[in-house]
Amino acid sequence: MEILKMDNVSLTYQTVESETKAIENLSLVVEDGEFIALVGPSGCGKTTILSLASGLIKPTGGTVTLMGKAVDRPSADTGYMLQRDMLFEWRTIERNVLIGPEIRRSLDAERRAEAEELLKKYGLWEFRKHYPNQLSGGMRQRAALIRTLALRPKLLLLDEPFSALDFQTRLSVCNDVHKIIKSEKKTALLVTHDISEAVSLADKIVVLSQRPATVKSTFTIDLDAPTPLKRRESAGFTKWFDTVWKEVSV
Repeated sequence: MEILKMDNVSLTYQTVESETKAIENLSLVVEDGEFIALVGPSGCGKTTILSLASGLIKPTGGTVTLMGKAVDRPSADTGYMLQRDMLFEWRTIERNVLIGPEIRRSLDAERRAEAEELLKKYGLWEFRKHYPNQLSGGMRQRAALIRTLALRPKLLLLDEPFSALDFQTRLSVCNDVHKIIKSEKKTALLVTHDISEAVSLADKIVVLSQRPATVKSTFTIDLDAPTPLKRRESAGFTKWFDTVWKEVSV
């Protein structure tokens, strides 16, 4: 089942003095349950694609659909994780996790129970009354992901969600996030500059061209390992890294 489809999408940014083509005739399909990573040269429009998928901006050409319906505005069917966790420091972890349903006025006993189950399942229940500054960077990212899942999104958009973490924490959090997304059977579209991260996390890697971005190539990653850390240790990891790196660099 297609969750997200971009069909010949183009986007041109216009100012009084000039216009810039960011994306041109880009087509992309994300199927139910897939974890797809977008990589490409710096400034090629990766984050712009997430903005189009989320409905934050509209294309100047082509169509964007989510589960067959045109995307023309932000919706609860899409969850967005940014580079920083953006937790509210004055709210407890529990109250941070529940903020989405609160804002949408959908916080009932069922939603609260779902959030509590996620906190228990992924190791944050005993810290639910703590404040964000009392948690490690990795725990904060887990809390941010659980906050996103509490809205029951069909598609997760991940905009370099690990880039603010140190390398060791980053490896651990990649494992945590991958486990949560796969356990909850969510569909995810990740933007990253880190090819190692893309190879270790994704089912497919989509390589974008220089701006204006279009899909240059797509790779299905066939590493037989259950976690990102195990993938990094597998025999085929270096081959895939080199393959994607060469495609991005050409």
